[in-house]
Amino acid sequence: MNTGPAFDRLHRVVMLIYPQVASVDVCGPLEPFGLANFLTGRRLYDPITASIDGAAVPVAGSFLKLEPTCCCEDLPDRIDLLLIAGGPGCFAAAEDERFTSWIRRLEPRCVRMGSVCTGSTVLLASGITNGHKIATHWLEAMRLQTDNAFSTQVEPDAIFIHSGKFWTSAGMLAGVDLALAVIEADHGRQLALDIARFMVLVMRRQSGQSQFSSQLMADATEDPRIRRVQLYIWENPRADLSLSRLAKRAAMSERSLGRRFKKVTNITISRYIEDVRLSLARRLLEASAQSIQAVADNAGFGTTATLRRVFERRLCVSPSVYKASFGPENAEAHDAIVNDDAMRMDLENVVNGKSVW
Repeated sequence: MNTGPAFDRLHRVVMLIYPQVASVDVCGPLEPFGLANFLTGRRLYDPITASIDGAAVPVAGSFLKLEPTCCCEDLPDRIDLLLIAGGPGCFAAAEDERFTSWIRRLEPRCVRMGSVCTGSTVLLASGITNGHKIATHWLEAMRLQTDNAFSTQVEPDAIFIHSGKFWTSAGMLAGVDLALAVIEADHGRQLALDIARFMVLVMRRQSGQSQFSSQLMADATEDPRIRRVQLYIWENPRADLSLSRLAKRAAMSERSLGRRFKKVTNITISRYIEDVRLSLARRLLEASAQSIQAVADNAGFGTTATLRRVFERRLCVSPSVYKASFGPENAEAHDAIVNDDAMRMDLENVVNGKSVW
């Protein structure tokens, strides 16, 4: 086993924390960097947590306190990656001049900067992103898109974004996707794959947040008339979902429903219907043995041509390729590859200090 890295291979990764931070936003993205050290037997990364004054901070839910590594004043002169964690406390942190001023002071010392989930709100409030595109949780993206100061910077469907020196991720566990991408950029794909396998994760999720947000949005919508329409769409994807039919269910005029739906959900009814049908089609392709035509019928697309057009426009892949990659037949092939002695990472050897690294 190769012992001891050269000094210039040590990457310092800092996570800024504050009261009411989400614990997963902090620990999740840092875990891959610690595993990079463990699996290689080398000190490739130095993960650090920091609060403004070095004091422990309560996490959202108050079920524990996080003890930071240091205060901002004691951070190293060079930081390879600085991330701002998300959580319910992000709004207070964004208005805390002490916190945002520290972000501005640290920026020149950072090779890369970014945020996890709603940490984007704090990052944007610091004023250092200079128009770069950012990713954030889909609900926060909706709020930010109504803010003229940030509406053009937000990419609501992205899992994570690399724009210049800024690396930003969507909801909580998307921070792990971001961390794996950083490790791949630093040390190559194989190490990132080994870490993902160790964590029982896919290395990079396909598509974007729209695969998760549509059904959740039905639960998040406060207007009962709009929620009634959304739930009807989810429960009846093969039905006649014309505006006139949906307007009758909402007891509204077609014009009023179209306007109200867009105002409440920030997307049109036609886009919402497509989101729902696409989500259902993806699940059918992933978990069932149905033919492409059956999937098109059961998801409400009707024809394979329509299904193909939507998949290629939204996911940049055909339904048949998607099924080959993520369907049940591929799962068996994937298991065979993972279990093959030539491909499998020997965890026993890793634990015993005999890693191939």
